[in-house]
This record gives sequence, C-alpha cells and structure tokens, in this order.
Amino acid sequence: MSIEMRAAEVYGLAETLRGAAGVAEDIAVHLGGARHVDGGLQTAVDVFLESHRTAGQVFAGELAWLAGAVTDVADSWLRLDAAILGPPGGGIAE
Repeated sequence: MSIEMRAAEVYGLAETLRGAAGVAEDIAVHLGGARHVDGGLQTAVDVFLESHRTAGQVFAGELAWLAGAVTDVADSWLRLDAAILGPPGGGIAE
C-alpha cells in the first residue's frame, strides 16, 4: 500500500498536530481549581483531576513529538527529491 501526499500536505499535518498539542496543554488549566465535594469524595476527586492533568501534559508532549517526527519526514522527502532530481530545472540523476 502506498499513500501519495505532497510534502506541503505533510507539513500541514505537522502544523495540525502542533495546534492539537497546544490545545492539550490547556487541559491542566481547565481541570484546575476543583470545588469542594461533600461526602468524603474530595480526595478521590483531587487525585482524579491530578491524574487527568498529568495525562493532558503527557498527551501534549506526545503530540508535539509526533509533529516533529512528521516534519522530519517531509524534510527527508524534500532532501531525497533534491538528491534524485537535482535543482529545479536541472536534469534527472541516473
């Protein structure tokens, strides 16, 4: 199986991933400052929210890493094309 994508589309995917990483970084902010919970559940709620804040930070890091990896792929494709095809308007290497 092959997937045909132009390098510009791959760079676009990387930017989308970077944007998603930025949104994921906000998870901790949105889960901060829990209100008091009655019935002895406060500790459980605090632990639950802290674990989800941590998960959000990890998720943001993974998305940022993936964006970098996708960018590296596009860069690699462009370098390969340049090595095979030469400069624009140049001859094809044999």
